[in-house]
Amino acid sequence: MALAVGSSGVVGLDNTHAMTRAEEQARLGHELGHCLYGGFYTRGTSYDVAERHEVRADRWYIKRAIPRRTLFRLLREGRDAWEIAELLNTTEEYVRRAYYYYKDVSKME
Repeated sequence: MALAVGSSGVVGLDNTHAMTRAEEQARLGHELGHCLYGGFYTRGTSYDVAERHEVRADRWYIKRAIPRRTLFRLLREGRDAWEIAELLNTTEEYVRRAYYYYKDVSKME
C-alpha cells in the first residue's frame, strides 16, 4: 500500500506472503504510481474515486514497465503473455492490462 506522508508518499509491501520477483515489481510499481502522481485515498473515499486512483496507478506502472512499442514488437514476434511477462520482469496480468490499455488508447487517437 502507499500512504501520503507530507508532500510525498511511503510504500509498504506485505512480506507475509511469498511473491515472485515479477509480482513484487508489479506491486511496487503500482504503489509507486500512487506516490508519484499523488493518487492517495482513505477508507472514507467513495468507491468511484478510489477506483480512478487505482486505474491511474496501474497506467503509471504500465507506461514505465511495459512500453507500448516493446509490447507490440514482442506480440508481432509471436510471443505469449507469459513470455512477455518473463522478459519484462512483470506479471501476465499486467501484460494483459497493458495490451487492453494501449488498444483502448489507440482507438481514441
